[in-house]
Amino acid sequence: MRLTTGKLNLLVFTVSTLILLVFTFFLIPKFGIYPFQENIKLLDLRSWYTPIDVFNLFSLLGVDGREAYRFFTIFIDMLYPLVYGFWFCLILTLLLKRIFQNNSTFLCLRLIPFGIVLSDYIENLSILYLLNTFPQINGVSVIIGAIASFSKWIFTILTILILIIAIFILCTKFIRRFKIKKL
Repeated sequence: MRLTTGKLNLLVFTVSTLILLVFTFFLIPKFGIYPFQENIKLLDLRSWYTPIDVFNLFSLLGVDGREAYRFFTIFIDMLYPLVYGFWFCLILTLLLKRIFQNNSTFLCLRLIPFGIVLSDYIENLSILYLLNTFPQINGVSVIIGAIASFSKWIFTILTILILIIAIFILCTKFIRRFKIKKL
């Protein structure tokens, strides 16, 4: 039996949401946050950092902590951007297609999450390079990573703002339609 587009969209959305939840509530806490002390803020969670910040963090982590961070970056944080990037793109596509015509240039807003993904990959590669060359800290690699991290957060804020605005527009349309039907 052939799935309708609506049912297929719901299935893809549900599966991608479940995968996102597994990463967010299981994989990242198990391998990315809890192995480290509570007062340690990894580079991925910062909006900016300097060579001194990197050196201090890596020194604080120690050999085992740096190995755990390397493992997390390679095996978890290289997949996670694809998961959340796909999810954000999917949800934006579903929302924006309900607001705009198929040929609207506003539909390109659904591609903004790929800015997060690209920035996150650049950040991850920079972190891996810095982990592999520690205790030597390459200032250029730090700046590239910091710019990528800053860009990741800017794209994330933009994506969330677009989501909020799209949901607001759709709710407003629904309320107007409901009020018109009631009259």
